[in-house]
Amino acid sequence: MIEELEKKYEEFRGVVEVLPVNTKYNRKRKIDCLTDEEKNDNDMLEIVKKEIDSRLSYLNNLKENENIELLKKELEKCNIVNEWNDYNTAYEKMHLDYYLYQLHHYNNEDLDTVNACLQKIIDSFKKVEITLTKDDFDFNEYVSIYMERLLNNASSEELKNCFEQIYWKNSNLIKTIEINFKSIYLKYEKKITKYYDERHEEFLKSHSDDEIYKMRVTLNQQLNELVGTDPYINFQKFLNHEYILKDFDDDEVAKRRSVYFDEESYSFENLMKLDASLEEYEMLLKYNYLLTDMRSRLEKKEEYKNVKDNALKEISKDEATLKKLVVQHNKKPFLFFKKKNDEKWLFDYNNVLSSLSEKYDAFDDIRFNELVFDKLSKDASVHEVLRFVVSNYLYFVAQTKALDETLDINAINDRFEALKNEIYNKDNYVLINNLALLDERQIKQIIVDKYNLENINLSIEILEPDSLEKTLKDINSLIDYEYYKISGIKADDVNLYIEYKSVTGE
Repeated sequence: MIEELEKKYEEFRGVVEVLPVNTKYNRKRKIDCLTDEEKNDNDMLEIVKKEIDSRLSYLNNLKENENIELLKKELEKCNIVNEWNDYNTAYEKMHLDYYLYQLHHYNNEDLDTVNACLQKIIDSFKKVEITLTKDDFDFNEYVSIYMERLLNNASSEELKNCFEQIYWKNSNLIKTIEINFKSIYLKYEKKITKYYDERHEEFLKSHSDDEIYKMRVTLNQQLNELVGTDPYINFQKFLNHEYILKDFDDDEVAKRRSVYFDEESYSFENLMKLDASLEEYEMLLKYNYLLTDMRSRLEKKEEYKNVKDNALKEISKDEATLKKLVVQHNKKPFLFFKKKNDEKWLFDYNNVLSSLSEKYDAFDDIRFNELVFDKLSKDASVHEVLRFVVSNYLYFVAQTKALDETLDINAINDRFEALKNEIYNKDNYVLINNLALLDERQIKQIIVDKYNLENINLSIEILEPDSLEKTLKDINSLIDYEYYKISGIKADDVNLYIEYKSVTGE
């Protein structure tokens, strides 16, 4: 139609240019001719618009498949399996590791954020049937005063006023509350562990851990396929420039495919298998810093026996000293900075608090090492090790911070969630399920040899870190193309839609 219109306008232009304008009558004739042509063009434009609207109506009427949201809700239910994780303690199951780390991070944030974090910690104790009172916060009277306000649902303004009054008397208030919470957990640890054990026993009467784990994997696979092939989502990806039209050109796709496959070796099944292997290998590179450290810990795991018990004894000594100091000072009016004795008392108190804080920080690593001793064998597979790592947030944070000190907590949390998704949402791992902590060169050669035997073109060079990103991008674009074909939308229609909206300004 475009060529026909261009030819028509060219012919009309030729006619108009030779029309005489030397008299009033001739000028009127030319204006009438142009007016008639404009009317004809507007009529034609309306016809064209109606035709385009009709052709693109299916795109305008697209909606996301309702089953996508249903699958997401079903996946949420499967998170209960995290409670039965054998690779962590009740401390992690309550998410105290996460909340207390956030509290430590939020120490320099606004007070509302700090209070919201404190409330989450209080709620985590409620979920395990422990209702905290002000008497649980016994590290000093200011901690008790502030937490009593919070436990009694004081307003934001009331908490702010309370904090203002206390801060100048105890500037370490939030840090002290953080350490006090760690002490409270140890006080109730046996009760909390029993709570989870009993819930697990009840759960096992009608389910199995493996059943829920496999259900989560299956649901995630269904969700990925549904999202990948959903017409609405594919269309939105084009509109949001996540997909580029030229990448979905058949000739361009065929050229990209021929780099890795010949006609006989190409199939969607082989494409997905190759993608899985490459993603597993990428995981090995991405998390090599964790695997290297875990290899070292596994080699000396026998050293971790009974270390936790000794650490707890040292913590108990400092806590006993701290509480004696509190009792001693509460016998007389609390006058910080006003008397010499109070200055000495404050100095002693802060020293013990600092020592206790350091011991609790060290205890996080000690507790992790005890789990290494109890739960992992020296020949554990890469998959086992990564499942173990992702069950222990504080370990992941410490190791990732050591790798890159410039990362903020949000970036680290994103990486942690990414690893959780990679580990828990699949069960068809081949490399990391069957290989121990082999060196990188061995694994590369194993992958290359395997696929070359199936006439799939891989080389050591393609698996080099600088090339792997492009290789995975190519493979993922081929998967996107296969899903796009199933979705039923057409790139030509999407292109027309984009151009039409651009012209009409809609």
